[in-house]
Amino acid sequence: MEKICFLVCQYGNEVNGGAEYHCKMLAERLINDYQVDVLTSKTINYNTFEPYYKEDSELINGVNVLRFDCKPFDPKEHKKWRKKTKFSRKVRRNLFRLGLLESVANLNPVWNLGIKNEEKLLQSHGFYSKPLLDYLEQHQEEYKAIILFSYVYPHTVFGARIAPNKTLLIPTVHNEGDVFRSVHTHVFTSVKHIGFNTEEEHHLSQQIFGNKMSENSIVAVGVETEFEKEVPLVELKSKFNLPERYIHYFGRICGSKMDSLIPWFINYKKKFPSDLKLVLTGRLFQEKIEHADIIYTGFVTDEEKVSLIKNATLIVNPSRNESLSLLLLEAMDLGKTVLVNSKSDVLLGHSRKSAQATEAYGDEQDFHAKIHKFISDPDLIEQNKSKAKDYVQKNYSWPLIMGRLRKIIESM
Repeated sequence: MEKICFLVCQYGNEVNGGAEYHCKMLAERLINDYQVDVLTSKTINYNTFEPYYKEDSELINGVNVLRFDCKPFDPKEHKKWRKKTKFSRKVRRNLFRLGLLESVANLNPVWNLGIKNEEKLLQSHGFYSKPLLDYLEQHQEEYKAIILFSYVYPHTVFGARIAPNKTLLIPTVHNEGDVFRSVHTHVFTSVKHIGFNTEEEHHLSQQIFGNKMSENSIVAVGVETEFEKEVPLVELKSKFNLPERYIHYFGRICGSKMDSLIPWFINYKKKFPSDLKLVLTGRLFQEKIEHADIIYTGFVTDEEKVSLIKNATLIVNPSRNESLSLLLLEAMDLGKTVLVNSKSDVLLGHSRKSAQATEAYGDEQDFHAKIHKFISDPDLIEQNKSKAKDYVQKNYSWPLIMGRLRKIIESM
């Protein structure tokens, strides 16, 4: 049986990031076709980067996981190199804002402006692992295909240089400063294939990297919402002190997701007092904000997560930066109405393509209005169920996704 490998910054049953879970679902579905290795770090904390896993290898659901030590993280060193890499990033970002970058990239697809400093920046990152890259260099001939997850990390940039002719990049791109660094122009024009999650992600990448971008297609991912065991509602209520009605968020609990969600929800409750709570599920990567209307469940099992989604009144995805949103797709697959941030083109795209089975909000007043709309008229939530389920089953079924992925791997 031929071997393939995935490179991803974190991997394991204890990891709940979207791209990392995305990688795990794909890897586990390929074990009957290939021997699957995953090369990853020993950390699950992307703030401190402290080692969490002790063992160098682990077999998880048929996937051979190889864990490598990362360079000790020095935040001052990393900050120094971030400052030194601002200029090249700003040049490309300003061209993008002026609507000129795509035309410039068509003529000059590969940039070297500031690239040496950008490499130093990546080498100062908490996920930088020379042992991981050395292992890939030494064992590259063993692999039919190398699949890199998330464009922004050191393993992707440096890993793409080792065997680009058999490398598939799943970039998970969104509109943020890092994507405009010169170093990424080398990756996006050299790998064998780029697998995007959505048309919106592809369009954004086209505007940034131009028509010399590597061969590419939409691959995406399916969702997992069916498990052998279902956690009863009475058990959830007892364990997490759940109310009858709650809005549910699941994923990383961090500043970029919570900076508006928590204060806006608290203000909503002041305006419209009720038993409605905000339930946050996932690992905490920010200071915990204590409030009577906010419940933190911590990290939960997949079965508990699905039951929490099923019993929620509404689901919310406050993220401005998405390349797909597993949170949204899992909730829609369970027939739930999802409130989404209108600042994300990807989330707006899901809303449009699903005939508004999800509901986009803009500012705080709009957020309040959308919550109140559904809380006041539960029939509206019921009407969205079939639209939401149909959208996921039509566009994100596993046979469709895995057929696309296997075809790319076989072409390597």
